[in-house]
Amino acid sequence: MTRRSFIQRALLLLGIGPAGSVGCAAGRSVDGASPPTGVDLGPTSATGTLSRAGMEDLVALGEALVEGRTLAPAERRYLVEHIEDRTARSPGYLALYGTTVNTLERLAGRRFASLAMRERLELVARHRLAVSQVRPGEDLGQFPPEMRALRTRAVPDLIRGYYGSPAGWAVVGYDTFPGRCGDLTRYTRAES
Repeated sequence: MTRRSFIQRALLLLGIGPAGSVGCAAGRSVDGASPPTGVDLGPTSATGTLSRAGMEDLVALGEALVEGRTLAPAERRYLVEHIEDRTARSPGYLALYGTTVNTLERLAGRRFASLAMRERLELVARHRLAVSQVRPGEDLGQFPPEMRALRTRAVPDLIRGYYGSPAGWAVVGYDTFPGRCGDLTRYTRAES
């Protein structure tokens, strides 16, 4: 099994197909810009910016989900840009991400970003945060609506945001991000 096929299968298990990754890479919402469900958004969902602490917690969650390690500054920047773009342009994501940050803090007993990576990974595994599908009748713990929104909306969105970036494309062996000129000899000879 190649690294590329492994990543593709992992993303498909999370319910993220190739079309979803490309849509996010192009700056479009995968679900046609509809607001996230599972969180009470009120009649008009605000857009805006997250607090610095909220951003740090979301990036810490993203790190645990996509690589299981602290991301390099350039890799972090792509995730931050994705989150900033979502909260500024897509109604519902500011509320979704705020709910996610609050839920993570309630689960951890402190700010999620303050946890060591090992603790973050344990919390993600213990609460099945990396599993985006919720089975009928599944016990979601003390905070069912929040956990459903976190698992089914926030987690897949953070994963899409990362893997739709140049850093995510590099994971599967692409040196050049789509839309940027690459090495033309790559396209004019057989792959090795």
